[in-house]
Amino acid sequence: MTKVFWLFGRSGAGKTTLANRLRDGLRDRRLPVFFIDGDLARSGLSSDLGYHPGARTEHHRRIAEVARMVAEQGIIPVVATMAPEYEQRDQVSKTLGDQLVWVFVDAPLDECLRRDPKGLYKQAKEGKIRNLIEYPFQTPRPEERQIMINTTIGGVDECYQRLLDETLAKLSDYMI
Repeated sequence: MTKVFWLFGRSGAGKTTLANRLRDGLRDRRLPVFFIDGDLARSGLSSDLGYHPGARTEHHRRIAEVARMVAEQGIIPVVATMAPEYEQRDQVSKTLGDQLVWVFVDAPLDECLRRDPKGLYKQAKEGKIRNLIEYPFQTPRPEERQIMINTTIGGVDECYQRLLDETLAKLSDYMI
C-alpha cells in the first residue's frame, strides 16, 4: 500500500496546478498515480451533498475512502481539496491513518483574491457565494504540514520541484 498525498489550502493557493504537475511528474517516472480533484468529485461522487459543515465533512470522507481504495491497489493517490476546517481534516486523517501525507499549499488571502482562477471570490463579492472570503480557514496543525509549499515564494516550476522532491523522498520505500 502506498501513501496518499493530500494537497489542501485556500481557493487560489495553487493546489490544483501543483497536483496536476505532481501527477504528471510521477507518471514521467513510470509511477502509477490517480488524481482526485475535490471540485470534480463534488459534481459526481458528492453531487447529492450540500455545503453545510456536515456535508463538507462527508464529501471529504468519501474522497478519502476512494483514495484509500486506490492506494490499496498500489496506485499513488494525489488529492486536491480546500479542507478548510479541522473537522474535515480530522475525518481524512481518521480514514487514511499512516498512509496520509498532508501537503499544505499556502498563499495569503490577498494573493488568492488576486489570482481567483475559478472566479469564486468574484462571485462572493457579487453575493452569489456566501462566506467564501471571510470563511474560516483553520490554520494547519503541525501534523498537517508534512509538506508545506508557499506558492508566493518562487514560481510554479520552483514550487512544483520542491513538491516533487519531497514527494519522492516520502515514496522512497514504495519505489524500491
